[in-house]
Amino acid sequence: MSSSLGLFAYLGLGLVGGALGAKLKIPAGALIGAMLTIILFKMTMKMHWEIPKGFTFALQVFLGIMVGATFQPELLHVMKKIALPVIISCVVLVGAGILMAAVFAKLGLLDFGTAYLGTSPGAMSALIVMALDSGAQPMLVVCFHFFRVVFVILTAPLIFKWISG
Repeated sequence: MSSSLGLFAYLGLGLVGGALGAKLKIPAGALIGAMLTIILFKMTMKMHWEIPKGFTFALQVFLGIMVGATFQPELLHVMKKIALPVIISCVVLVGAGILMAAVFAKLGLLDFGTAYLGTSPGAMSALIVMALDSGAQPMLVVCFHFFRVVFVILTAPLIFKWISG
């Protein structure tokens, strides 16, 4: 099967899995549902199709559109008030990601690029697209973020209850 037909097969499977994941209210349900549906299909059918090279570009454009469309001018006023905590949080989280990536690479567990994208905070969809585009191992980046999201969702209510008394 050509890469274009394979892409359409993946898109169809992904839409079904994404809709199911969203309907089941799984955290990041559309993303996780689409991913798991395609993985299960590939495992059971033992089929693999290459995705056309331009598809990663299209993903980046759509992701940029989504992020840009969420911008509201009022955000600038809010950002002035929280700029310092945001900057400190970003520096600490990115620094922790770099440190963990260096340790994982030094131990020979992962290459630095995959480790860094996997340990970087948030923005799972953007980091997966970056992994696809950069030569890192996207499936490992997905695993890091999938387990991080699940862990945060499972622990956040307990931590919030604990800190709020």
